[in-house]
Amino acid sequence: MKDVLQEIAHQLKRIADQGEQTTMQLNREDALAAWGLRIYQADYLRALQQLGIDITD
Repeated sequence: MKDVLQEIAHQLKRIADQGEQTTMQLNREDALAAWGLRIYQADYLRALQQLGIDITD
């Protein structure tokens, strides 16, 4: 599971790096719709924020 989370974080970082000139924003509903593991939702949202992606309500 740790490997999967690391791969997801890596891919999200690549996406964030590509959009570095502008701040990427996702609304919470769309972000969670892309994430199927309910138990790790808080960690997932925190990881997005650490990558510089703003989560809006």
